[in-house]
Amino acid sequence: MLILWLALLAPLLAQAQDTLQAPVLPYSHSIHSSSPSTISQDRNGYVYLLDERLNLLRLNPQGQPLDTYSPPARGRISSIHAWNPMKIVLFYEGSQELVLLDRFLRPITSLNLLDLQYEGTAKVAAPATDQGYWLFDETSLTLSKLNPNTRQMTVQTPLNLLLNREEFDVRQLQEYQNLVYLLDYNSGILVFDNLGNYKTRLPYAGLHYLGFRGNELYFVKDGKLYFVDLYTQQERVQQLPAVQKYVSALVGDKQLYLFSKNTLEVYLVE
Repeated sequence: MLILWLALLAPLLAQAQDTLQAPVLPYSHSIHSSSPSTISQDRNGYVYLLDERLNLLRLNPQGQPLDTYSPPARGRISSIHAWNPMKIVLFYEGSQELVLLDRFLRPITSLNLLDLQYEGTAKVAAPATDQGYWLFDETSLTLSKLNPNTRQMTVQTPLNLLLNREEFDVRQLQEYQNLVYLLDYNSGILVFDNLGNYKTRLPYAGLHYLGFRGNELYFVKDGKLYFVDLYTQQERVQQLPAVQKYVSALVGDKQLYLFSKNTLEVYLVE
């Protein structure tokens, strides 16, 4: 009888243990957003996103709106790279244009790939640490690096053996700690060195956005926030609140910013 009772009790104890281990994150507030993937965070903890009118909005680390940049044209910003708050890089896939903003969200300069007689179509773009720009060309399936001073490509890495031409869906490009990360929604994360040489693939499919913090990359998948060590690939996982279907996140020192389809929700990290 005792054994039967323990057998019946075991699932309840396990469920109670899972409940105790589930994080209780205090909710702060929410903000309307037009994209859960056109987001960024600078090294000072400020958050950048697009509002419902496609303006660039900057939030302070507490998640409160500070500044707004209204593009002169109504083209949609495809990606935001704000790690260096002195030189924020915006990429417009539709017009193939790179726009640089200063720390006050004022335009510094712009560069249109079409003016360079660029022969492909850049799907995503990202700043490189040497003042160049990484580009993924969806026409030729090539990872390239553009030197804006010479207007020449200094790196060209074919990816036709790494990406399936019929199935690829590249969402993001990012250089971090001398490695370049290319996020393909269907096949995972391709990792290259800063010379464009392929290193490995991290098998995480179905991701909308990658974030980086310290020696880890992080992402949201199936209601959980995953952290993966950049050098050992060791994982740690945090369960997220089940009140929304979150698809991406930004991690701050005292705030966790969780993005669903049209909303940013700010939680406090204790």
